Amino acid sequence: MKEVTQERRKAQRFPLRLPLEIKWQEPSGAARQPANIRNISAAGIYFLLDRELQLQSKVEFFVRLHVKGVPSGGVLLQCLGSIVRVERQDDQVGVAARIDRYRFVRPTKVSQKRRAKKRKRT
Repeated sequence: MKEVTQERRKAQRFPLRLPLEIKWQEPSGAARQPANIRNISAAGIYFLLDRELQLQSKVEFFVRLHVKGVPSGGVLLQCLGSIVRVERQDDQVGVAARIDRYRFVRPTKVSQKRRAKKRKRT
């Protein structure tokens, strides 16, 4: 007999194929890598990465959303969350992350902040 599992998701998931950039802390410092979204909801995101991440580790990720009528062509969705599931899928790793906080940022503001940080380092 097939075991029935209870659905634990609180929000509807939407299939979405977009690139994202994920950032996390490693003992050697901050790490950053591109990944690919598979689905997203108001409460979480599922994406594919080429490496495993630690369960419960804190992550920050960025998704560029293209919006007609916005001068820069879109907005950047910046999210903070934590890893809740990691599963090996052939040559990639499926990662589910809970979204704890998010905000929409104009790409120009992010670019200005990055340029300012680079100037401070040099």
